[in-house]
Parts: sequence; structure tokens; C-alpha cells
Amino acid sequence: MRTLQRGFVCFALALGLAGCGGGDGDAASAGSAPVITAQPQSVTISSSGVTTLRVAATGSGALSYQWQRGGAAISGATFSSYTTSTAGSYAVVVSNAYGSVTSNTATVTVHDDAGTPGNAWNIHTGSHAPDLADTSGWLPLSIALDTLEVSSASPRLSVNRASSSMATVSVDGMAAITLTRDSYGLTIRNQLSGDTHVAFNLSGAGVTPLTVYSANDYKLALSGAAIASGDGPALNLQSKQTAFIELTGINTLTDSATWSARTRDDGSAMDLKATLFAEGPVVFSGSGSLAISATPRHALASDAHVRLRSGTLTLAAAAKDGLRAAQAFVMDGGQLGITAPAGKGIRVKGKESNAVGNTPALGFVAINDGALSVTSRDKGMTASWKSSDGKTADTADDPDPRVTINGGAVTITTTGAPRENANAAGGKDALSPKGIEARSALTVNGGSVTVNATDDAFKAGSAVTVSGGRVYVASSKASAVDSSGALTISGGYMVAIGASATESALNASRGAFTVTGGVFVGIGGGNSTPAAGAAAQNIISARNVSAGLWTLRDASGNAVFSYHAPKPAQALLASSPLIVTGGSYSAVTGGVLGSAGEDFHGLAISPTTHTGGTAGRSVTISGRLTAM
Repeated sequence: MRTLQRGFVCFALALGLAGCGGGDGDAASAGSAPVITAQPQSVTISSSGVTTLRVAATGSGALSYQWQRGGAAISGATFSSYTTSTAGSYAVVVSNAYGSVTSNTATVTVHDDAGTPGNAWNIHTGSHAPDLADTSGWLPLSIALDTLEVSSASPRLSVNRASSSMATVSVDGMAAITLTRDSYGLTIRNQLSGDTHVAFNLSGAGVTPLTVYSANDYKLALSGAAIASGDGPALNLQSKQTAFIELTGINTLTDSATWSARTRDDGSAMDLKATLFAEGPVVFSGSGSLAISATPRHALASDAHVRLRSGTLTLAAAAKDGLRAAQAFVMDGGQLGITAPAGKGIRVKGKESNAVGNTPALGFVAINDGALSVTSRDKGMTASWKSSDGKTADTADDPDPRVTINGGAVTITTTGAPRENANAAGGKDALSPKGIEARSALTVNGGSVTVNATDDAFKAGSAVTVSGGRVYVASSKASAVDSSGALTISGGYMVAIGASATESALNASRGAFTVTGGVFVGIGGGNSTPAAGAAAQNIISARNVSAGLWTLRDASGNAVFSYHAPKPAQALLASSPLIVTGGSYSAVTGGVLGSAGEDFHGLAISPTTHTGGTAGRSVTISGRLTAM
């Protein structure tokens, strides 16, 4: 059957595979050649950056575009915009049925990134230019999951019947994509390479899992899509190329208890880790939501990295981890909620560098914005690289497993009971449900961080640094902050609560404790204290503090520091820029605090006056560390 619809031809295919290829439509009997109204502009970018060159033109009928680099046509660069990271001279030829015109030349200049020679990644922010690719002009191919119909409104794509269980998609007349149905569901094999990319638009509900092989980057646009798999992953991305997943409306992915072994096209065993599993990077964006439910395995896993730019992700993993990534997890915005009642919330394992594949050593977490909430039995968020994980004995190719929070709202709760390995047979029976763990450095530069953990709330192998933001860290059975190296507080507001008389609030076990700014308090069994010369701001140390209001007050009744302790503590450590050298203060318990602005987990952000209470020891500040 063939029908004409709005200038393109539709072919109805057997077994529900239907396709639409574009047509030219009716041309006007007379018209004008193209005229460029906006020329592409020269630009300078960093070596880890990309730029999009654009042209605007008018003319009769359909306009076609062909971008050139150095006078040579660029394969697949046939839109009004072209995205590149390569230096050179660019122009575009705009044509229609009445003639053509060549644009002015635009020069793209590339300079070296400062501090990141030869490496497109910034592991402090997660900046990685390829993740910002403009996918808006990629060729659309629509798949209806409820009927398994396949169609496209692009004049460059045509869908054709190949057999009773297969459809082929041609790009510019050349077969490039196959779609097959088998016992495992629907499989897409995309052989496109170079600068021509496809956006697979998925909609509708189905019980057909989707497997994707792709030779280059691709987009999955989920619009009200629901996939419920009866065997294995719901979305199985077997390509090492980047999958750009764009969310519109409400989307769901669910698995079941059945996970049969499968093989790849080359006969090797297929790696199946999660309800949504990807061999390559996954970049999420959009205004919609995606809920992923996992029964026996992880909810979301990538053997490369995962980035959330926008949109809402909800991950529920009944037996294992919410999110796993080999190289990095980066959050630039959006919302991510994770529940993992038996496993970890977020785990980045880390990978050594690979000179052959030009892969840098990666294994980090960077949170820049958005709202992240994790409830897990095991670790809430961890950059977990260990030297024993490496394939080589050389540590020079190992990653830097750090966690950096630059902004956003992060809430972590762990529920498991910490225990050492008690398996007499030598197996792993330990549980260490730390809140946020970095095997190297853990840094908070901004945002809001709330961690309630059963083990250490903050744990770092080399350093913990708080330079901004608002940080609340509490442990019910261990230390609030435990750095195996240095501990630095230079800004922001921080409340740290250790578990008991044997657990610290602020601990730098084998490194320097440095204080140069900020307002903080730590209560617990003990605290590390800065050595002489390691503090640029005055610090108060107190012993045997009762539960309730504890205020440092001057003779005029002004409160320079005030904290409402939720429980008694053997040790309290506090600092604020309002505690000045030469000032005379009394430690007062109880009483009434005047208007104090915000109450941040008991810490008065801007204390003013204080009256009443029971005055304790009085001191005059003469050094950086004063005992009360």
C-alpha cells in the first residue's frame, strides 16, 4: 500500500514495521536563488571546546547546505549549522533549484586549555566538551514501542522492508540502519559514521526490550516511553559511542527477575549490568522524567561515564546499586533520586589511562548544580578506586578518584550497620556505609550538602576541603569527617556531628588541619586541632558540652557564635570570623538568642544578641586556638 502524505511517501511494512521516506513536494514555477542574510562568524575555542557555526539564508523552495573545511566538502555537514572542535577555515554553500551562493569564510582557532594539557576533561567540574554537542539537527527516526512502527519525516531517510522480521533505513539512498525483532526484543544496528547522526525517537508502551549498536554518537529521545523487560535490560546500549538521552514527558524502564546470558554480534559474551546499561557514555537532558526500576541488578550503569544535564531521573534498585559508572558521574542540573535498600547509591569505580585508545585516567564525581537525593544501605556516593583494581602495577596511569561539589543540593542517607569482615571462609562480609567517600580528595566549594550516615559521613583518602556552601554531616556510629590526609576549612558554613565518645567530628588523621575562614562547629568524642601557624582564623575548643544552646557572648551581650547542640558531647570545636583577637568572651549555656537570621541545623548563621543562661569560663582571645 502506498499513500502520499504532505510531500513524502509512506510504506506500511509487515509485522508492524512501517516507514516513511521524504519527498520533494511541488516546486514553484519561478523563484529566486539563495541570499545569505547572516554569515558564519570566526571564533576561538579551547582545546576541550566545541563551537557551532551557523548561516541564515532566504530563497525560493527548499534550501540545501554543504559545509566546507579548507575548500573541501565535509561529509554529512548538510544543515544550516555545523558543530566542530577542529581548527580551520569554514564556509557553506547554500543551494536551491535556482542557484547557489557561498558564504564568507569563518576561521575556527583552537588554543590550549590552561592546566589540562592533552586532556579534554576537567575533573574538578566535569567539563567535557563532547557532552555538549548540539543534537537538535540530527536525523529523526521514530519508533512506536506499542506498535513497533518505524517512520521518519526526514527527506534524507527512507524506511524499507527487508524481510518479515527486519526493516532497513537508508540515509541519502545508502542502507545504514537495520532494525530486527527476535526473542530478545528489538535491536537497532546503526552503521553511520562521521558527522551524520540519528535521533531515535521512542514513544508508547511496550514489553519489547531495546538493544542498540551504533558506530557513532546517537540520540535516544524518550517521549512518554515505557519499556518493561521480561528478560534482561530494558534498554541495552551495546555501543561504546555516546548516547544522548533526551527526556520529554513521563518515561519508565523496568526489568524482571529473569536475566538470560546473551552474546554480542561478534560472538563474545554480552555484558549486562543494569536495567539501563551502556557500554559507552550516557548524557541525559530534557524537561521530562525517567524512572528506572531494577530487580536483581543495578538500575543505571555505564562502562564509561554518566552525565545529567537536565531532566528528572528516579532510580530504584532492589538488590544492588542505583548508579554505577566506570569513569565519572557529573551532574550539571536536573533532579536525581536514588533508593538502594541493599546496595550503594552512586559508585564510580575508576579506569586507568589507555594510550592506545587515548583514554585519560578517570574515576571522579562532580556535582555542579541540581538536586541529588540518595538513600542507600551501603555507601551513598563513592569514587572508589583502589590500587588493587588496576590492570597495571604502574600507578602513574591510575585515576584521581575525587568527589567535588560545586553547587546544587545534595542529600545523602545511609542505613546499613557498619561491620568488619566476619566471614570465616575468607569471603567479603564487611559493610562500610559511608555517606560520601573519595579515595583521593573530597571538596565542597558551594551548594547545600546534608549527609546522615551510619559510618563516616565524609571520608577521604588524601584531603577534605570545605571552601563554601552549607554543609551538615552527621554519623550515628562513626566520625562526621574523617580525612586520612589533610582537612581544610576556608569558607562556608559547616556543622559536623560525630557518633560518640570514641568518634570524632573533625578528624585529620595523618595530615594538617588548616582553618582560614568560614563558620563551623564540630561535636563528638574529640576533634583534630590545627597546629601552630595552620590557622588564620580564631578557634574555640570546649569540653563536656551539654545538649542545648551553647553561646560565646561578649560583655555587651552580643553573641559572636551560637549553636544548639542536639546531644551532649565530650568535645566541641568552633570557629567564626566574629571571634576576634583581643576580644573577651564567656561560654554561656541556655538562655535566649536574639534574632539570628537562619538556623542551620542549630548553628546561628548571623547571631546578634543573647540574654540569660548560665555563664561558664571567660577568656580573652590571645592566640588562634583557645580552650574554654
